[in-house]
Amino acid sequence: MTVLYRATWSDKPTSELDQVLEGLKVRIAAWSQENSEPAPLQTAPTELVVSQDRHRRVDYRPIGAEAFEVTVTDQIPGDPAEWTVVIRVVADDTGMHTLVENHMQSDDLTQRVTVGRPWVVHELLTVSKKPSLGSLTLLTEPLSIPANGMDILVDLLADTNRVLPVIVCTQPGGERGDEWLWNAEKIARRTEGVAVVITLDNAAVTAFRSRLDWLAIWGGGVRVYAPGRVTAESEGWRHRYYRGSLFDEARQPTIDRIVYAVTQLSARRRVPGVFGLFGEQNGLPANALDGMIPATDLVEARDEWEFERELARDEHSALQQELAAANGHLARLKEGLISRGLADVLWGTKHEDTTSIPDEVQDTSEATLAAQTYLTRWLALPDSAVRDLEDIDTAPNAFAWGNTTWRGLRALAAYAEDRASGWDAGGFWEWCASGPVLGWPATSKKLSMTESDYVQNTLSRSREFKVDPRVEESGEIKMLAHLKISEGGGPLAPRVYFYDDTNGATKMVHVGLVGPHYLVPNKSTN
Repeated sequence: MTVLYRATWSDKPTSELDQVLEGLKVRIAAWSQENSEPAPLQTAPTELVVSQDRHRRVDYRPIGAEAFEVTVTDQIPGDPAEWTVVIRVVADDTGMHTLVENHMQSDDLTQRVTVGRPWVVHELLTVSKKPSLGSLTLLTEPLSIPANGMDILVDLLADTNRVLPVIVCTQPGGERGDEWLWNAEKIARRTEGVAVVITLDNAAVTAFRSRLDWLAIWGGGVRVYAPGRVTAESEGWRHRYYRGSLFDEARQPTIDRIVYAVTQLSARRRVPGVFGLFGEQNGLPANALDGMIPATDLVEARDEWEFERELARDEHSALQQELAAANGHLARLKEGLISRGLADVLWGTKHEDTTSIPDEVQDTSEATLAAQTYLTRWLALPDSAVRDLEDIDTAPNAFAWGNTTWRGLRALAAYAEDRASGWDAGGFWEWCASGPVLGWPATSKKLSMTESDYVQNTLSRSREFKVDPRVEESGEIKMLAHLKISEGGGPLAPRVYFYDDTNGATKMVHVGLVGPHYLVPNKSTN
């Protein structure tokens, strides 16, 4: 079961904690029953049908007098997806602590889902006195900061203890109306509990730019500032921005991308120790192992885990070999530099700086953005090549897939650069097999330079992608070579299709697709 959203906060109520606990139970009961005058929560499972013909099951589990858990599971008949909201509340000497998670599992891995906070989050936040996570107070609507209040935003971003993203939405120039505020409200509503949304009018944008320079955002754009300290000297690539024109061209998909990026970060947040009394096992609710899961489901899950484990074991072995080779190379490089009196070069390049290519990314979308920022001299990756990454970015393997994609894109760029520098012992496969520093595994499990006869004869149209007209006058070309980012993951597993023009007019590698496997079906997935 995939965690799509995780919000947690603490509060210090002015009323007695037992009264507050009972009030929260009433709010949760009203939401789960869709009834303003709900029946009390019952320890026995409650089955009911709610709006949109959803079949709902409500499980309530009190733990003493100071804590309780409510699990609400929804499924529409005929729909392959099952949605679960888990709510946990703990009262202790320091106050009231709340955790809300949104889970989803589906028989259809290609199913597009809309991610956002469950409505119960809003209900619980509105009755809290001052809900906070770390040093940040959670808001239930966008916060407008004027030009003369810019210290508030700058200090907020510079706070080293900030653990939530800050989403800054700006007013576009000209007479554009209030649509940008509508966008901000929608983003705030869907990211409530896991981000803070700030709006800046044109005067405030000018003040913001004067303080953060190029790391600011303007022109109707939106920027998501990741947790951690942000100043004018910080790395820009870590803080994803969305141009104002994107909201004119594709408003809903752009809002979706922002929400996906933020909720995916929230899903990786560690659950605070105060919730340990609920006794989770392997990420499942404690009562999930108490006769609630059919044996056939457990067998299917076991088979899937064993398959994924075998893939992980193979990949781990390959990575160990690569690491051993890289460490050997590094040791010889270190010895050579020190013997030449260049130890300062070795230690001075140990860590990335604000101008260097980043070592890691958060997901596949960030990998493509980093490539478009840092690799453009040798790698062409147009916006048209980036497709259907929402589900990839919110999958459990999002971080691993993102960094594997980033490694692959860097390998393609490094190959093009080496070709331009005189390496001429073959193509990309041969270059990888030669063991370069930024190489990609030259194995059939990770790299294919062509497709099967079946694919070329029956499915080749799905391999035709946009390309620089200098490569092909029509602006489209068939690309068969591809990086296999993951063998597991089924139809969702990412693929990177590319065309080698290092010996052509552009001297570059051109990427035609970064997206899920189902966009380029083969005989086994068709």
